[in-house]
Amino acid sequence: MDSSDGRFATTQWTLVWKAASADSSVGRKALEQIIQRNWQPLYSFARRKGLGREDAEDATQEFCHQIIRGDLLEKMDPARGKFRAFLLTAWKRFLIDDYRGKNAAKRGGNVSVFAMDFGESESRWQQAVAREEDPEALFNAVWASGLLEEAQRRLTEEYSGERSSTLNALSPFLTRSPDSEDYERLAGELQSSPGAVKVALHRLRQRYGTTLREVVLETIDDPADLDSEISALIRIVGS
Repeated sequence: MDSSDGRFATTQWTLVWKAASADSSVGRKALEQIIQRNWQPLYSFARRKGLGREDAEDATQEFCHQIIRGDLLEKMDPARGKFRAFLLTAWKRFLIDDYRGKNAAKRGGNVSVFAMDFGESESRWQQAVAREEDPEALFNAVWASGLLEEAQRRLTEEYSGERSSTLNALSPFLTRSPDSEDYERLAGELQSSPGAVKVALHRLRQRYGTTLREVVLETIDDPADLDSEISALIRIVGS
């Protein structure tokens, strides 16, 4: 099975982990995709714990490299739970046991298994740290932001082509309601009627909600926990 065919899109993370642990190339590729989408909270946590920018970059690269390379797969038991809690626990252990006190030049030679935009992560950390003093709260805040961005990214892919103008116009109202003047303006922009805009926005919100649930579903082990994790995401974003 090729992970590029999308069949991992709604797979719980523990199944991906088990596939990767079994030395499956497809499982490793799927795990890499999950880690690639979720490394920025690691960097923010490390910075809030006091690591300088270069040390945080190096530690994040090495941690991700060791996971995808397989060095940490057998040492870590995902059991049942949420990926963010599992990843944070493993990250704390890594920083304590495998990172602090060691020479940065000996930690993997600054090898990165995929592109990491640390400039963006540093900016994100500087913005978030003003709101969150606790490292774990900061981790969760950056994590939640990443999930929302991933849902938006997938929605953008889905609405590419002729529907992209509709998405661009209505995206600002995914989480807030337009007023009557907004509907009139949007109708003119989309060459439609206010009533048609309301219908389009309703459908877009439904699709966004479904997409976000798919993204969150990937980060839990038991689908029964989906609603509670969505609620936690809303609390984190709204705090």
